[in-house]
Amino acid sequence: MHNKKYQVFISSTYADLIEERKKILDVLFMVDCIPAGMEAFVAADAEQFEVIKKVIDLCDYYVLIIGKCYGSIHPDTGKSYTEMEYDYAIGQGIPILVFAIDDNMDLSVDKMETDENKINKLKKFRTRAMTNRLVSIWSSTEDLTGKLAISIMKAKSEIKRPGWQRAVDFDEASLRREIMELKSENEKLVNDLKAAKEEISFLTEETNIAFEDCEVKMEYHYRSQSGLRAGNINISLQDLFITIATEMMDVSIVEDLVEKAIEIKFLSGKNGSYLDDKQFVKKLLNQYRALNLVYSHWNNDNRELYWGLTNKGRKVRDDFILFIAIQYYTAPA
Repeated sequence: MHNKKYQVFISSTYADLIEERKKILDVLFMVDCIPAGMEAFVAADAEQFEVIKKVIDLCDYYVLIIGKCYGSIHPDTGKSYTEMEYDYAIGQGIPILVFAIDDNMDLSVDKMETDENKINKLKKFRTRAMTNRLVSIWSSTEDLTGKLAISIMKAKSEIKRPGWQRAVDFDEASLRREIMELKSENEKLVNDLKAAKEEISFLTEETNIAFEDCEVKMEYHYRSQSGLRAGNINISLQDLFITIATEMMDVSIVEDLVEKAIEIKFLSGKNGSYLDDKQFVKKLLNQYRALNLVYSHWNNDNRELYWGLTNKGRKVRDDFILFIAIQYYTAPA
């Protein structure tokens, strides 16, 4: 295994977190990381921020430490330099580890924001940063450094980053292996691109599927004043598809939701109605899958089968909705 080192940018307010930053530096050195942060810069200003962005570009991970101070505000953006660094790291796609102080911690006045405007800005910034997937709450310096050590080690093993490595550490066999992997990945991308072009070409051709005249009989039972009664209705495959496809607006759904959508659309006036054929929805979805309108995938987390629209299915749905809209708006008053 190559002896890589990973560069980590430490972003935080400075004066109130000096001790915490010192401890963090020690931790990063111990886990073979190269720390980078405002210690290398004299002051926070617009010109200096341009240099900081270049440093962030070279980092593998970005660590944000949030205390109870918001910090100096940039005159043009109205944001603190810390928040600007955070926004820039997000824009560059750099993995971000957030460590926010416990709100219940009591700190001295010099380590807390007193300006009402900055307090509000800090609150909004903290709320936004807390939506990050890799976030921890810390209540002491020791707690912070312990959680950071665990998080950075986990990030190194789970989030692949380029890292830094001495040229002499490379060996010819490793280079050949890496070249072969890159070649294989390139071939896959070429094939994926070819398949995508074929799909696009297919979709640009006539996609009007002649199933509006194809009908299926849907048998059901419903409750009336005289008791349970049977009924049936003939529905076109097109109407059923549009109903289902509307529910799949950028999401995939389980069969129960498909069945519910059909019942609401076509049996809404029937109290206590239910389909007689428990396989009706499954058979219907399989017909649409044969037409390449829908696809299915298994979710291991909740062990259920989900159904969604293919590119072709989305186009058929959208074309139909557009057709109806044009008819509505062009119809004589």
